[in-house]
Amino acid sequence: MGLNGLVLRNVSGYVKKLKIVGQWREHDLEEFSKRGRVPDSSIMLNTLVRVAIERSTNLRDLSDPRPIMIVPPLPSLVALKVIDVDPLCYVDDISLLLAESTNLRELKIVWSPRMREMREPSVNLSTMFGRCQSKSRPLTLRRIAIKNLFTYTADDFCESIYDFSAVEEITVINSTGALGDAGAAAFIDSPLRKTGPTFPSLKLLRGDKVSRDLQHLLANTTGLEKLYLIGDKRGTNYDSPSTYPRSPSSNGSSPLSDLHSSSLRDDTIEAIAQNHGQTLRHLLLPPQWRLTSDNVALIVRNCPNLEQLGLGAEFDRFMSMRLLMPFLQKINAIRVLDNPDSSDFRDKMHELDDGRHEKQIGGATSKNEWSRFRWMELADLVFEVGKTELMEDEEGATPGKMVYRRRVWKRDAEAVKDIAIWKMDSMDV
Repeated sequence: MGLNGLVLRNVSGYVKKLKIVGQWREHDLEEFSKRGRVPDSSIMLNTLVRVAIERSTNLRDLSDPRPIMIVPPLPSLVALKVIDVDPLCYVDDISLLLAESTNLRELKIVWSPRMREMREPSVNLSTMFGRCQSKSRPLTLRRIAIKNLFTYTADDFCESIYDFSAVEEITVINSTGALGDAGAAAFIDSPLRKTGPTFPSLKLLRGDKVSRDLQHLLANTTGLEKLYLIGDKRGTNYDSPSTYPRSPSSNGSSPLSDLHSSSLRDDTIEAIAQNHGQTLRHLLLPPQWRLTSDNVALIVRNCPNLEQLGLGAEFDRFMSMRLLMPFLQKINAIRVLDNPDSSDFRDKMHELDDGRHEKQIGGATSKNEWSRFRWMELADLVFEVGKTELMEDEEGATPGKMVYRRRVWKRDAEAVKDIAIWKMDSMDV
């Protein structure tokens, strides 16, 4: 009914944001895909959506769970998100939209996970971005997000489809050749391997894989403000060959072996501290990285403007880390992440009852240097830190003595879901 209204009523000219949601299922889709034919019901839907978009001449923001046959150019379009892209099942074409929407600044593309699961390199980026290349008109994107990409790409192709110097935010999730997979095969892979400053305007970088390409990028750029390395979220067997499908041109290396490499960890942390320390405000490191005292000290000494920090450390490192945290004068949230390979840290945190945690956190954060601090996570335990109050010391050397301590409450995960260091720790784009 909503699309019908846009097509038949004189309201489409007022629409600036259009989000198409809901479930759409075709019968016998597998049979249609084998024959290379699009179901009739999809053709009807695509026609209706295209007409609605064409009539919405002032449209600036479009989100569609299924792209349509040929999406027309939208001169006013600023943000585009396309999900469930699968070229073998649907002959979808957004190339004209990308080439002619000259005001486009934000692009999010989520491919169907089917290609990666089946290791099927059926995605051809030249079909999607070829018009940009042929017109010598690279996209001036500020924010790029891709997920589930599995494809071949020539190194020089990326240079002709988007302007590296304009990019401010990059998110790459479960995508070949991105922040972890081996092989020259992705939308963002080529610039990661270039020498010199590749993304001079980059402020935010987020991904679920770590590699030498990522370390190289961090060592050859400056000025990052937010870095979120979220680690593996699938909970699958690390030795399973299907956990991370290798790229079409894989050299046999594994992103998971990279993730557990102490040399890569140390080199990456050094690049972060030396090149981005003065500007970095948010830092989330993979939970598989169990940081040493030297790692933590390097971050604290070189990143004085950190406001939110998430890292992995075992119990003894966590205790020594408490001595360094007051040097982070602007810190308001800290996550000490659980170890996905061992339950030792989580078990130690659960050995203490909630009241003991609350008293210890309240006492440790009562000094002025912790004045901005509000949130703490220990493994899977979340605590909110309130104001400093004068209260009775029940367990000190002098029971009954009045001491200053901050009020602390245990909270559930819902309380922190909108705080960046938690919100960005997901596989969503």
